Amino acid sequence: MSLKTIGIIPARYGSSRFPGKPLANICGKPMIWWVYNTLSQMREISETRVATDDERIFRCVSEFGGKAIMTGECASGTDRVAEACRDLDFDIVLNIQGDEPMVRPELIRKLLSAFDDEYVKMATLRRKIDNEMELRDPNIAKLIINNKEDAIYFSRSEIPYNRENADIIYYKHIGIYGYTRNFLFEFVSWPQSSLEKAECLEQLRVIENGYAIRTVETQFQSIGVDLPEHIKAVEKEMESMIK
Repeated sequence: MSLKTIGIIPARYGSSRFPGKPLANICGKPMIWWVYNTLSQMREISETRVATDDERIFRCVSEFGGKAIMTGECASGTDRVAEACRDLDFDIVLNIQGDEPMVRPELIRKLLSAFDDEYVKMATLRRKIDNEMELRDPNIAKLIINNKEDAIYFSRSEIPYNRENADIIYYKHIGIYGYTRNFLFEFVSWPQSSLEKAECLEQLRVIENGYAIRTVETQFQSIGVDLPEHIKAVEKEMESMIK
């Protein structure tokens, strides 16, 4: 039996490092349009909505013909997703951040493949780190996994610490998620955890509560936008794909 999947794009206006980020212009379109357009065209996703607490973002989505839901203030993107889809019908919900204009269908299909295992409640993606800059960058979350490919820990620091110069594969976290319906609402019922607060990584709430997050390795790269200067890198990549 196929699982009904919906996509929710949490998008807030008040980013401390880049206010108004979802509305930033990328190649003539607002950033949020690029994410919405990718999800809404995938046959695997039955419905796509933007979840926001800001009228400007809501209005922008409505103007380009998309669907948006107003939410209240939320502690994390996952909390916003849960509020937005509480009354919707689905088996799996995807949480695709509004600052991922380069997210590709191949990435999303990789994520969905994790749910071929009926025991998976939450899944995300990982990619091998191939340069020192990414490894040292605190804006890029790293992760370590066990033999089942479930995440053991996520950190903004380099993990594991390679004391003996062993042959280690380092992974970066690609921050898109999938959850089963029941697990999503269980997740957001828990208070923020101490490690989540320390690292500012909401997925640590799951690990601290004793649950597994399945990770799937991908070779595809999604360029997220954290700062205004990242816009140029995204536009350059988009232009190279068109040529």
